[in-house]
Amino acid sequence: MLKKFKSKAMILINTLIILFLVGCSGGSYKCINSIENNTNNSMEMSYSSFDGHKFNSIKLKKGDELNLNVEVITKEGTLKITLVDKNDNELFKVENPKESINKTIKIEKDSTYKVKVEGKHEGSYKITWDIKHSS
Repeated sequence: MLKKFKSKAMILINTLIILFLVGCSGGSYKCINSIENNTNNSMEMSYSSFDGHKFNSIKLKKGDELNLNVEVITKEGTLKITLVDKNDNELFKVENPKESINKTIKIEKDSTYKVKVEGKHEGSYKITWDIKHSS
């Protein structure tokens, strides 16, 4: 009995560690024929249909610089990519970009920010980011 409990406890601990390292993501969306790959510093998906919104949370500190790279392929529809603060104020926004976008955003306050993807879209997106921490 104790061995079974220890095993379940280890599974729970490992799951919590993985969630902490990857960060928080969520949203409400429907996809058809999708392939998705997300890491702690990227969101990537291709699909024949995406409808809704999803996000990935990033904890940043005042003085950090967030370097965002966005690539979107649009076959049909609209896809909007934003970076918002905890009050949903937009720090960055792009809709159906035709070319790759690289944007550096200076962070003004410690908070949890969200990289959001929303729309009704056919195609794909790839968003990567890296953080230059303030000294």
